[in-house]
Amino acid sequence: MIDIHTHLLPGIDDGPSTERESIEMAQIAWESGTREVVCTPHLMAGSEATAEEVHTAVDRMRAALMKAKVPLQLHPGREISLTWLPQMTDEQLRRSTYGGAGRWLLLEMPFTGWPIDLTAILEDLAIRGFQAVLAHPERSQSVQRQPDRLREAVGLGALLQITGSSFLGEHKPGATRAAEALARLGWMHLLASDAHSATWRTPDLAEGVKAAAKAMDTEPTDINWMVEEGPRALLAGREFRPPRPPARPELLELELRDFPDLPEHSRR
Repeated sequence: MIDIHTHLLPGIDDGPSTERESIEMAQIAWESGTREVVCTPHLMAGSEATAEEVHTAVDRMRAALMKAKVPLQLHPGREISLTWLPQMTDEQLRRSTYGGAGRWLLLEMPFTGWPIDLTAILEDLAIRGFQAVLAHPERSQSVQRQPDRLREAVGLGALLQITGSSFLGEHKPGATRAAEALARLGWMHLLASDAHSATWRTPDLAEGVKAAAKAMDTEPTDINWMVEEGPRALLAGREFRPPRPPARPELLELELRDFPDLPEHSRR
């Protein structure tokens, strides 16, 4: 597996504070079946490390893992706040893409409120040659109330990255219900851990994959593309068209009953 959203670098954001903690996280990731990890520290007010500093920190952590005999591969990335984007140049964006490949950017969906300029942001990025992955939308209160709000973003080519632990109930019931709704609507494109620690929000992605597959009434092998093929395309800077899961009308109807505020057009 490839985990495309982690906070594994020490002392750079709200992830681990020491190299030893980072090594412990890497060991957990490896033992749970993850073979590659993208380090995506926050880029936001109060967490403002430059892309060069992130790349340097990744190189330093690679050396530490080699010394500790943990064969986990690391790649650079960023988790960029939507409010930070306007001040970034094309070169800064390019250096912040997955693996530095120049195409895919991880953007953090806000936990409260709806970003009314999201469509304009995605369109502007496309004009500049970039595509977006939206981080953990199921944990956004606006999405929890109305998952259909993401329809236009998906239509513009954005990929939705769901946090595996949302299916395990670690982010309150609203996040679990929204994750299940997005999965059954066919809008779960990527799974990641959003790991921050070796003891809470850990990088054990395998459990999240199992729980997500159970919610979709399928087998984990049927959604492996969310943690293998998809992430590989992002790191290579390639186009990625997620397979659409088979329609399950009875499951979709169940989800719609869970979201009474969903507009009528999404009930078709």
